[in-house]
Amino acid sequence: MLCILLLTLSACGYRFSGGGALPGGVQRVALGIFDNSSGETGVEGILSNDIVYEFTRNGKDFIRRSETADAILSGSILSASTRSISRESIHNVQERRVSVAVSLKLTDLDGAIVWQAPALSENEEYEVDDDKGVTEQNKREAIQKLSRRLAEKAYYQMTDNF
Repeated sequence: MLCILLLTLSACGYRFSGGGALPGGVQRVALGIFDNSSGETGVEGILSNDIVYEFTRNGKDFIRRSETADAILSGSILSASTRSISRESIHNVQERRVSVAVSLKLTDLDGAIVWQAPALSENEEYEVDDDKGVTEQNKREAIQKLSRRLAEKAYYQMTDNF
């Protein structure tokens, strides 16, 4: 019975998304410049690091020098916004949500676009504290969490061969 179940599952074509190859026959990717059009400083650096981590975690060649790469991954932080999502009173905010939208582009060495995601976005909630320093730290941690999810989402969309 177990053998029949295993054969059935293996024959249905089920697989995890994002397990495929990079598009356009790309083997080695270099990280290009990430622009930041938002008012949130440092988001581009956090996202860049998370993208490099996601590629290397999944066994893809992510290299530093664009001369030896097959393609360059670049992007732009389109927006980073914060809004209140819960209040204790009209003047006291308890929780906020930070949202970040990015545009990513994988181009070959001739400048042709191999893959692009014009608008990926994620958001994360964080607590507001009476101490502004604590609130800012909570916001930074929320940005780091959503950046990891954005990097993972970008990687899986890029390597999805459906």
